Amino acid sequence: MLSVAYVISFLGMIVLPILLGIYLARKFKLSWKPLLAGALTFIASQVLHIPFLYGLTAAFKNGTLPAIPGGWSTVFNAVLLGLLAGLFEETARYILFKFILRKANTWNEGVLVGVGHGGIEAILIGVLAALAFVNMLVYKNMDLSLVPSIPADQLELAKQQVAAYWSAPVYMAFLGLVERFSAVCLHIALSVMVLYSIVAKKPLWFWFALLWHAFVDAAAVFLVQKVSVVSLEGIVGVMALISLGVLFFLRGKFPQPSAPRPEGEVVPA
Repeated sequence: MLSVAYVISFLGMIVLPILLGIYLARKFKLSWKPLLAGALTFIASQVLHIPFLYGLTAAFKNGTLPAIPGGWSTVFNAVLLGLLAGLFEETARYILFKFILRKANTWNEGVLVGVGHGGIEAILIGVLAALAFVNMLVYKNMDLSLVPSIPADQLELAKQQVAAYWSAPVYMAFLGLVERFSAVCLHIALSVMVLYSIVAKKPLWFWFALLWHAFVDAAAVFLVQKVSVVSLEGIVGVMALISLGVLFFLRGKFPQPSAPRPEGEVVPA
C-alpha cells in the first residue's frame, strides 16, 4: 500500500499540473504560450537563483562573509532563503510580463502563467520523487555495503534512511503532493499579482507579491524543525487559501476579455 501511495503522489505531481493547464487553456480559450512562458520563466529564475545560493553558502563557509551567531542562524537562513526566492522568481515574472508577454493584460493570462510556473516546479519535483522511489525500491532488499556510491562512513545513515522511507505511515507519502498543490495555488496568485502591478500601474502589488512569497517560504523553512510535517503542511495550506483569496479579489480588477461580436451586429458610430 505504501508503494502505491508513493506512486500516486509522484504521478500526481507530474500529471495534475499538465491536466490543469490543458483544462484552463481550453476554458479560457487561450493559446499554450502563457503556460510555456510561465514554465520557462521558473527555469530561468532557477538558473540564476541556484548558483547564487551555492556561491553565498560557499562565502559563509570560507569566511568571506561573517558567520551568523548560532542562536540566529535558523531565523537568518529562513529570512534570507525566503527573500531570495521572492526576489529571483518575482523579478523573473515581472520581466516576462513587462518585456516578453507585453500584450498580456487579463486575469486569465496571469493564471495560466502561474500554472506554468508552479506546474513545471511540481513536475520536476515529481520526477525527482520518482527517481528516489526507484532507488529506494532497489535498496529495499539489497545489502547497502555492496553499493559503491555509498561511503563506509555513510552506510549506517543510508540504512536508516531506507528503513524510514519504507516504514513511514501511508499518509506521509501523499504530503509531497499536498505541498505541490499548495505551491501551485501560491504561484498562480503571485503571477496574477505581478501582472496586475503592470496592468494597473500599481508597483506596490509587485512588492506585495515578493514579500508574500518571501514570507511563505521563510515560514516553511523556519517551521520545518519546529512543528510536525503534517502541521507544517496545514499551515502552508492556510497560506495557499489566503493566496487564492487574493487571486479572486483581483479577478474583477482586470480588464475583461472582449467577447466576440455577434455577426451582423451594427457598431454605433
